[in-house]
Amino acid sequence: MKHRWSRIAGIVISFVLPLTNLISAAIVVMTARRHGGQAAVLDVAVSLTLLTGLVALSGTGAGGAGAGALTAFLGASALWGGALLGGILLGRYQSVDLAVQALVVLALLGVLAAGVAIPDPRSHWQPVLEALIQAAGLPQVSGLPAGWLGTVATLMHGIIGASLLSTLVLAVMLGLWLDRDTTSSEWRQQFLELRLGLVLSLAAGVATLLTFAGFVSVGGGALLVLGTGFATQGLAIVHWTADQRRWPRIWPLVLYGPLLLGAPPAGLVLLALAVAGLVDNAFALRRRPANVV
Repeated sequence: MKHRWSRIAGIVISFVLPLTNLISAAIVVMTARRHGGQAAVLDVAVSLTLLTGLVALSGTGAGGAGAGALTAFLGASALWGGALLGGILLGRYQSVDLAVQALVVLALLGVLAAGVAIPDPRSHWQPVLEALIQAAGLPQVSGLPAGWLGTVATLMHGIIGASLLSTLVLAVMLGLWLDRDTTSSEWRQQFLELRLGLVLSLAAGVATLLTFAGFVSVGGGALLVLGTGFATQGLAIVHWTADQRRWPRIWPLVLYGPLLLGAPPAGLVLLALAVAGLVDNAFALRRRPANVV
């Protein structure tokens, strides 16, 4: 918290190591919230320079050192830029709702920008996915269900946006925990009462119409991002209910267990959570037990 170079080292190392980029973004959130945007921007600028130089010198990444350095720079810029936005909003406005709403909107804008830059995502991403499957030693592409890879390639912009959004939302929560103080209970209560608002509900309706109208890459991609946001709100509803009704401590296993069992169970749980979040925007589901008939 107090030493810039320690923060920068933590940001870069946790980004490079596998499965720890969430910690990298959380440090940025923590810094932006505690020290302000100027200090956090300087941390991120130095971290980007160090990361790009390290990747270029190591020669890692597909396509050689130059391509690897560019990929690392773009990925880190997207992750740390979103973390900067979330942390600055938390520090300035003290609102978890606003921070998460802004991250959802940022991910949506990213999907739209990707659609403009790559108007035919299927032809761009399908060869990349096929190469990744073969490089990972997974079953050959011919063994996959017909059309499955093409559908994934078509929705790839949305898949990347939703993945980035989920990481950033978790980073906001972890960053607040790292920067916890006497008001930590207040932040937790804000998460339990998280609401994305009716504007994003309307955006989900527009995305649904676009999808049925044939604009699958844009509409479907936007739905994936919005669904991730509303699933976060659905999680808040479940945790709020558990707090109010004093469920046994083991109850999270029932909720999070299916998420570890594979894509079909996890997809059903996330869909149910997203629907709950959408419904909560129109009809307040979080009422005190005494007010529930």
